[in-house]
Parts: sequence; structure tokens; C-alpha cells
Amino acid sequence: MASGPTREEIEALIVRLAAAPSRYAAALSRLEDADSVSDMHDGEWSPVQVLAHVRAANDILEPRIYHVLVRENTPLVAYDDGVWAQVARYASLPITELLETMKHKRKELVYMLKGISPEDWQRTGTHEVRGPMTVFDLASYVADHDDEHIAQIEATIGR
Repeated sequence: MASGPTREEIEALIVRLAAAPSRYAAALSRLEDADSVSDMHDGEWSPVQVLAHVRAANDILEPRIYHVLVRENTPLVAYDDGVWAQVARYASLPITELLETMKHKRKELVYMLKGISPEDWQRTGTHEVRGPMTVFDLASYVADHDDEHIAQIEATIGR
């Protein structure tokens, strides 16, 4: 088996995951109410649509980490986060509620990740599309997804 992530890589990842809700909040704090639902160019998501997508994606992605930790080589089912967001009606929720939920769920995830062993970061589940994924892979995917969408919100608001 290949060596897993270093302690420094794990710590940096945990810092990124922990910081994301505050980074979203900082980017969104520059919005006026109307900005969250209007004045978008064709094909561009509004900030509330971005946050609804992120909430749905996190509902799918974050539990996968727990699944891999509690079951040996667990299957990881693929879901369409767009359908998830529609079913949950996340885009109709106030941004403040979406952010508050993200903050609490992420705090719990980070707390759990801080307590797992170095070996646990290498535990693997098998995604039905992407194939084998370690806990580190999954957590990195969540952090990278956050970075992508925080940048998207900042670019939308900054124009």
C-alpha cells in the first residue's frame, strides 16, 4: 500500500475544511438582499444557487467520509446534487440558514476528523463512478469544492 498523507497535509486539510464556512460568510457578507437572487448573466448561478448546490453536495459528500470509516470498503453511491438540491428546496432557504447549517455540520466533521488515526485517513470506499477513494481523497474533494465555489461567489459579487 502506498504511504498516506503526511501529518502536515492532514493538518492543512483540516484547517481548510474548518475555515470554509467563514470564507463563504465573508464572501456573502458583501451582498445586498436583491443581489442573491437577481442581476445574474445567462447561465450564471446566483450566490444563493451556489450555496444551495454546495449544501446539497455536502449532504452527499460529507457522510461518505463517515461511511468509509465505519464499514470496510463501503460502496459509495453516486447522486445528482442538482436533484438533491431541488428535492430539499435549498434554493428557497435564506442564505443565513444555509450558512448556519453548513457551519454546524462542518464543525462536527472537523471535530471527528481531528480524532481519527493516520491509518484511518487511508481507509477506502469504492465510488460507483470514481472508483476507490480514501478518507483523505474525500475530505480533499470537499475542500477543493469549497475553494471552487467560494471563488465563484467572489467573482460574481466582485464584478
